[in-house]
Amino acid sequence: MKKLSASLLLVLLCCACSRGKYYTSNIFHNGDGRNMQSLSFDSTYHFYLREVYKDKNQQKENILKTNLEKKDTANKTRIEVEYLLLSWVHKDVIYISTIPDKFQRYYSSFHFADTIINAYDFSTFHFGKISEDGESIYFTSRDRKSVITWDIRPFITRHCPDKVSVREIAMQRKDIIENVILINKSLEEPISFTRQNSFTIVFEKPGSKPDSCKDASTLCRLSDGKIYFDPVKHGFDIYFRFNKNITDSRDSAIRFDYRRTRYSPI
Repeated sequence: MKKLSASLLLVLLCCACSRGKYYTSNIFHNGDGRNMQSLSFDSTYHFYLREVYKDKNQQKENILKTNLEKKDTANKTRIEVEYLLLSWVHKDVIYISTIPDKFQRYYSSFHFADTIINAYDFSTFHFGKISEDGESIYFTSRDRKSVITWDIRPFITRHCPDKVSVREIAMQRKDIIENVILINKSLEEPISFTRQNSFTIVFEKPGSKPDSCKDASTLCRLSDGKIYFDPVKHGFDIYFRFNKNITDSRDSAIRFDYRRTRYSPI
């Protein structure tokens, strides 16, 4: 069977969306956002980054490569990034996909330090849990009818590994396993995330500060280390609050509507 592209992770999660869109919001102008629920990024959270590069093989054909050492990325085009935030203490997982780039140039042209997460690029959010034994990560739909489970290696423990790889993806609906995907037999490249030493969430519109990409202190940063959740009819809207006004607005918060949170906090 011909192997699929490594960038099909979003499809495998059954929640791929069209190009993402954020909205500026004034919800925090008069206090704490109507006492919304929130999640705090405390010191127990670790940040893992996944990068996909476009390269050429000996036949000059385009191929995809992941898990490259920095010294091996020269002359390769970075076309995709994905974010994974884990807390063993809280058993929490947040997987964030980014906006696909039609021309596959964006993530090389606007390349922040690996410890910087740019909220401008956020597309979809998936909130999950780490199993008690640390062997898997699972995402449950709000109605609890659908569950997607990542079988991971090595296991997650209190001492988080340097790299987390997805070995298998199982899709379950109404307690019935509908599909199991073995990554090494289905994808051209493995699905692996590499742990970074720290992380800072910022909001930076491409081209607004071209000389500041490597210095988080000058960027528009998350002000309180929290994600806010506002329950709506079909799920949760998500808010991020920053320490400066968003470009070309008088507001310092952005909102993503419930369609970006197919796997909501439970």
